[in-house]
Amino acid sequence: MKPDSALQHQAPSWAIWANPIVRRYARSRMRPRALGVSLLITLMIAGFLFFVIRQIGIYQAELPIRDAHRMPIIPLLFFQGFILFVLGSGQTAAGMTAEADEGVIDYQRLTPMTPMAKVVGYLFGLPIREYVTFLATMPFTLWAFWRGEVPLHIGLQLYGVFMIAGVLYHLTGLVAGTVLKNRRWAFLSSMGLVFALYTVVPQASKLGLVYFKYVTIEPVVRECLPYLVESRMGAAAQTMENIAPAAQFFNLNFPQSVFTAGTLLFLIGAMAVMLWRRWHRAESHLMGKAGATGLFAWIQLMLLGNALPLIEPSGRVFPSHGARYFQLEEGGWTPSAGETIAMSGIYGLVTLMILWLMTVLITPDRNGQIRGWRRARKLGRPKLSFQSDPATSFPWVFAMAAIGSGGWFWFAKKLVESAWFGTTGMPIAILPIFFLVTAVGGLGFHALLEGRGKRAAGLAVILVGIAPLLIGVTVGATGEGLVPLAVWISGCSPVAGPIYAVVTFLPLSNLPPDFERTIPRAFWFWQVVGLLWACNLAIKLRRGRRKIAKSTQ
Repeated sequence: MKPDSALQHQAPSWAIWANPIVRRYARSRMRPRALGVSLLITLMIAGFLFFVIRQIGIYQAELPIRDAHRMPIIPLLFFQGFILFVLGSGQTAAGMTAEADEGVIDYQRLTPMTPMAKVVGYLFGLPIREYVTFLATMPFTLWAFWRGEVPLHIGLQLYGVFMIAGVLYHLTGLVAGTVLKNRRWAFLSSMGLVFALYTVVPQASKLGLVYFKYVTIEPVVRECLPYLVESRMGAAAQTMENIAPAAQFFNLNFPQSVFTAGTLLFLIGAMAVMLWRRWHRAESHLMGKAGATGLFAWIQLMLLGNALPLIEPSGRVFPSHGARYFQLEEGGWTPSAGETIAMSGIYGLVTLMILWLMTVLITPDRNGQIRGWRRARKLGRPKLSFQSDPATSFPWVFAMAAIGSGGWFWFAKKLVESAWFGTTGMPIAILPIFFLVTAVGGLGFHALLEGRGKRAAGLAVILVGIAPLLIGVTVGATGEGLVPLAVWISGCSPVAGPIYAVVTFLPLSNLPPDFERTIPRAFWFWQVVGLLWACNLAIKLRRGRRKIAKSTQ
């Protein structure tokens, strides 16, 4: 049978029950002994949480039956999240790495299945035991919903978004397992990412990066919380929810569940495309150059769309906004200039980090460049396609640096020129400075990665990106007299560039005399050094690519 005819007889990609990979893992991971132990432990923990919390509510707190049955819902949700998000993602990443180690991935490439069918097979096959154990806990939740009189639409939107988030985190595990070669690191990295999403990311959302909270289920849980807890707590939760009832995107308002689900589904699509590219062609990058640039621009749009409407008149974007409820003095709450500067610097730093991530995804190594040129010579092409994987990613990184600096400037301008700070203006002359910081950090990293390889780039991240910050903090902690020296040492790191830029140039900045002299000088010195270093690397990269092109003629 020809491959084309074999593909025609395959079940569609969405037919999970007919997927051979899912069936294989159903046989291997659903064996009675191993599955029985997992189910026994799961049911014991879920039953303990349900019955103990319910009994405490009935007999100790003397709550009504409805309120007592609502009390176990949130603990059960945490337990289900641990099963599906943490264990499921870790198993997916580790299983994918194990498949590569055992050579099964190479064999799977020869099977007459579409790339998307293979993605779906591993997505739902590797964590199939976690799905079953999660379903084993649902009777307790359904009973709590029924006796707790939780509205049907609340349960559907909560667990609908919960399942969508689970699929996204499992896709993240698949990507980690595809990229990382070590099974243990793949397992730990995927679980660490889920842990960071629910610990670090919520803190980042309080610093102006509001969009990041929508990659978790926290907004949906907050929206549904009045129906998931006992009456008095539910009334308080409803009051808090009424303060910010909708997800705002520029001038549009969306229900929290709708915006969260849309965000998760978009990221699921992006992850699926990454895996499809790798299955379609083993040496492909996870993202194409145009796709990565579009994704970077989309992230900037989302960050701005969620943050800007919260600047005024409510001021909910500022970290100190929540403290207004505890403010005793008269006169009301106003944001401080210091937190505005910190928010602007953090936005620039996060933009630079996302730029580095996109650069890693689209930058070819030396072997990839050689293979690309050889393929082009065989096809009789005089040059590489602009968007092909072996082509240089320099113009795309440059474009992302321009987009990122524009978004960074827009965010800082809206903060500084808001009604909270009177008639303070932010001159357009700061935009080229923001672009300088973003371009030096982004293009320098790109030239090093494409010209010298991942090992040299990784070493530079440690020695230039991290080490100066650690040394600077250590020196600064030694004594106040060494703080200027610490500022100079820390400024060597590109990570410090966005912070130094906003501290130096934002109109609200009001530095002590020592810092007022030291930070601007350190900023300009290290930016000039970084610019010269990046230009030198770019020139060497151009020469190296020309040499590769000539050697393949």
